[in-house]
Amino acid sequence: MLEEVGTVVELRGKQVALVLCQKSSACGHCASMEVCHIGDDSRARTVEAFNTLDARIGDRVRIVTSTKNFLQSSFVLYIVPLLALLLGAVLGLLVGEKMPEGPDPNLLSAIIGVAFLVGSFLTIRVGSRAIAKETFMPRIHSILNEDEVYPEELKNGH
Repeated sequence: MLEEVGTVVELRGKQVALVLCQKSSACGHCASMEVCHIGDDSRARTVEAFNTLDARIGDRVRIVTSTKNFLQSSFVLYIVPLLALLLGAVLGLLVGEKMPEGPDPNLLSAIIGVAFLVGSFLTIRVGSRAIAKETFMPRIHSILNEDEVYPEELKNGH
């Protein structure tokens, strides 16, 4: 589980809370980075979290996302486009070699490879809209007492 501690700053409907967290090193590869919004100071960010515990504005909460979701989204965002680029490049090279009077096979390989790469990003973008937002959204795991201080908060300067 990947965990963060933050403060609820806004409620969006009955099941979604906006949580203000300090940016950590895991943010760049987080499975939920689509619902994160970096703050003005580039250290704080707001995260939409599934609010099953009925946390209220001002509550300190611990939000979690599963490692499985993190790995799945990382695979889709990094490995799938890379595979599409390689597949397009190989197909372009094979087609270019079969056309004796056609364009340079290496040029065709590069063009088709980049086209497959762009196509994979567009497919991921459109396909991700079909997935329920709550599937990869972090969840509020617990509401913390005001006197609870955790080591990760001390590192972030709280």
